[in-house]
Amino acid sequence: MSAEAVPFHTIPEPPASVTAGTILGRLADGIGFRFRWASEGLKDSDMAYKPAPDCMSMGEQLDHICDLLATVSKNVGAPQRPPLPQPAACAQLRARVLDLSADLSAWFKRASEEELASSTVKSRGDARLFWNMINGPLADCLTHIGQILSWRRLAGAPPAAADVFRGLPPKGF
Repeated sequence: MSAEAVPFHTIPEPPASVTAGTILGRLADGIGFRFRWASEGLKDSDMAYKPAPDCMSMGEQLDHICDLLATVSKNVGAPQRPPLPQPAACAQLRARVLDLSADLSAWFKRASEEELASSTVKSRGDARLFWNMINGPLADCLTHIGQILSWRRLAGAPPAAADVFRGLPPKGF
C-alpha cells in the first residue's frame, strides 16, 4: 500500500463552514494525522518498549488510543468496527486508530447540533455530557500520541517530523 493510501498522509482541507461538528471533525483529523506520523514505521518488535517499569508499553499506548477512539465512536453512534484479535499486531492497531479517526471525523462533520448535544460518554460507570468527550478521551489521545513520540526518541528511533501546523507529511514521504 502506498504512503498516500494510508489515511491522514496529509491533513484534509478545512471544512467550508465553522460549526461544532466541523470543529470536532478537525480535532479527529488532527488526532489521525498526528498518530499516523507518530506511529509511522513502528513494528511488532517495538511494542514491548517502555521507558520505565511503571509506564505502559508502546503496544499498550496504541491499544489505549484505539480504545479511547472506539469509546467515543460507540457513544456518539458513529459506525462500529468488529473487535480486533487479541493480542493485536502493531499494523492492526495502527490501521484501526486511523480508521476510527477517519470515521469520527466524518461523523462529527455531518452531525447536527442536536446529535452532538445529546451525545454522552460513559466513564467509570456514569454517563457524562458531550463536553467531557473533548477534555476526556479526545484530549487523552493527544497525550498518548505525544508519549509515543517521546518514547520513540528515548528508544533511539525518532519518527520523521511531520509539519503538524500545516498538516504536511515529513520530507521524503
